Amino acid sequence: MTRYELESGDGHFVVDVTPAGEGYTATVSGKEYRLKLKRQPGQNTILVEVGDKPVTVTLLEANPQQVRMAIDGEHFSYTRAAPLVTASAPRAAAAATLKDVVVAPMPGRVTTTLVKDGERVSAGDPLVVLESMKMEVAVRADRDAEVKEVLVAEGAAVKRGQGLIRLG
Repeated sequence: MTRYELESGDGHFVVDVTPAGEGYTATVSGKEYRLKLKRQPGQNTILVEVGDKPVTVTLLEANPQQVRMAIDGEHFSYTRAAPLVTASAPRAAAAATLKDVVVAPMPGRVTTTLVKDGERVSAGDPLVVLESMKMEVAVRADRDAEVKEVLVAEGAAVKRGQGLIRLG
C-alpha cells in the first residue's frame, strides 16, 4: 500500500492505493474505489475506470510538493500535506543533509536521466523521467542549482522518497 496525504481548496485528503488484481483499490478519506488504468495516446494521459465509468486523467505536473491534473477536462491541484509532527534533533540533522537531494515523488522505474554531474539547471528543468503506473513523470528541479551528483541509473527501480539527484 502507498499512502498519499494531499491538501487542496476542498480540504485534507488521505489516499491509500493498493494493487488489486488487474487494477488498484484507492481509499480516499475512508471511501473505497476500484480502479483500472489504461494508457491512452499522449505522454501523461490514462483512462481510469472507476467501477464501470471511464474517466480521462491527464497528469499536468507531479513533484514532491504538488500534483496538478485534469480529470475529464476539469483541473485539480493538490499539495503534499505538511507533517503533523515536528522534527526531532536527529530528524532535523537528516533533513538538513537531504535538503539538496531531489527525491522520487512516487515508486517507479527511472526511464531517462536528463542531467550529468556538474551541469547547471534552472528551476523547473526536468532532471529524471520516472515510469510509474504506466505513466511517465518528469521530476523537475525546484530551484536554480548545479548538479552535484546523479544518484540513480537508468532502468533502476526507485521507492517513493528515494534520492535521485543531489543539487548544490
